[in-house]
Amino acid sequence: MQNRPALAAATEFSILGPATAVEHVLGMTELGRGTILFVNGSSATQPNTNVAGTSIAFAGESAYGAMLHEALEPRNIRVGQVIIPGTIGGGDPQYAPEALAEQLWAIHTEQRPFRTTIGVG
Repeated sequence: MQNRPALAAATEFSILGPATAVEHVLGMTELGRGTILFVNGSSATQPNTNVAGTSIAFAGESAYGAMLHEALEPRNIRVGQVIIPGTIGGGDPQYAPEALAEQLWAIHTEQRPFRTTIGVG
């Protein structure tokens, strides 16, 4: 398991960082449109003791994103989470940067559920 400093760093990066970013873009609510996407690895949905700090922090980020989704959807702000369970640019075409960019754009432009897992469905 991760030690306390590693857990604190993961929490700062995966929860506090996104919360700060969201504060800066909430002007979208005045426009009545926009998209916020959280991008995570598979440990966001399947905790892994090899990356315990990240798994815990991603769970917090997932909860934060889901609550934002519920709160902002009536204001025409899309909030989604994208799970990438493979290595970006690792040789699998579905995880190639260009393919992922297309997926992110599609999530922005289409009405989809909160969570999308690349390579599933």
